[in-house]
Amino acid sequence: MQFKYLKRISNYKKTPFKPHQDKRPVSIIICAKNEEVNLSSNLEFILNQHYPTFEVIVVNDYSTDSTSEVIKTFQNNYPNLRLIHAIAENSKSKRSALKLGILKSKYNRILLTDADCKPTSKFWITEMNTCLTKKFNCVLGYSPYEYKSTFLNKMIQWETLQTGILYSYRAIEGKAYMSVGRNVMYQKSIFLESENFEKERGLTSGDDDLLIQNIKDKSKISLCLNPESFVLSQPKTTWKSWWKQKQRHYSTSPFYDKSSQLFLGGYHFSQFLFWSTFLILCLSKEWMPALFIFGIAIVAKSLITVQFEKVFKVPKSVLWIWPILEASLLILQMGIGISGIFQKQKSWQ
Repeated sequence: MQFKYLKRISNYKKTPFKPHQDKRPVSIIICAKNEEVNLSSNLEFILNQHYPTFEVIVVNDYSTDSTSEVIKTFQNNYPNLRLIHAIAENSKSKRSALKLGILKSKYNRILLTDADCKPTSKFWITEMNTCLTKKFNCVLGYSPYEYKSTFLNKMIQWETLQTGILYSYRAIEGKAYMSVGRNVMYQKSIFLESENFEKERGLTSGDDDLLIQNIKDKSKISLCLNPESFVLSQPKTTWKSWWKQKQRHYSTSPFYDKSSQLFLGGYHFSQFLFWSTFLILCLSKEWMPALFIFGIAIVAKSLITVQFEKVFKVPKSVLWIWPILEASLLILQMGIGISGIFQKQKSWQ
C-alpha cells in the first residue's frame, strides 16, 4: 500500500513554471480570532510575496485582543492589506468569516491561509497560481509544522506526513476528499457553487474538507508539492491543546462520502492490524518469526518513508523513530475518536 502511494506521488507531474505565464490577481484570505501575536510575526511574510497583483484580506472574527490594531499598523506600509470585521458573532466556526472575506474579495482567485502560518518562500503565490489552470480550478497545497525537539512535535510531524500522503494520493487519483485550509487555492466560482455553510453551522471544523467533498468534479482538483509552495504552521505545544485540536478535526470525518470513509478506515485498520498482530505474536510461542517479519516490514517501510521525506521535507530526526510515533499515534487516535463521541467542541478557536 505504501509503495503504491509512493509511486503515484513520486511520478506526479508538476506544472512547470513559465516566466511569461499569466499571473492573474489573487485574493489571500485570513480569518483571525485573537491573533495579534501570530499576525505580528507572520503577516509580513505574506505581504512581501513576489507577485504582481494581490490583496490580503484579514477577517477579524470578533477578536477581544489587539488584532485590529496590528492590522492597521501594517496598513500604513501595505496598501493591499484590507481589514474586514465579521458580522456573525455567535458562529461556532470560521465559516461565516471565511465566506464574508471571499464575498468581499476583489479578485476571482482565492488563496487561503491562517494567522499562525507563513510561506516558506517568496514564491508561494506564484507556485500555487501556476497549478490553477483551465484544467484545474482548485489546488491543494501542503502545510508542514515548525519543528521542535519534543516528542509531541515529532508525533505532529509524523501525523502531518501521513495526512499529506493520503490526501495527495487521493487527489492524484481524482478522488480528493480534503484540503488543508492553511494552504489551498480555488476559483471564487467554485467556492460559491460548492459551499454549504448554512447547513454546516453547527460544526466547529471542516470548512476546508467539506468544501472539497462538495465539489462535484474531483478531476478538476490539482495538487502543488513544490517546496516553495509550502506554508509553515505553528504546532500545538501542549498535549491538552493538541488533543482538543484533533477532536475538532476528527469531528468532520463522519460527513465525508462513503468512498473516502472506506479509504481512510481501511488505511487505519491496516495499521491497527499490523501492530496488534505483531503484539499478539510476540506474546505467543511464535515471537521469533514475528520479530523477523516485523523487522523486514520496518526496513521496507523505512526505505519508502525516506523517499516521502524528499517530497514533504520531514525532519530526519522524525524518521528515526517512526515506528514508535506510528504506534503511539494509533493509540491516541482511538482515544480521541472515543472521547469525541461524548465531548463536543464549542468553537473553532
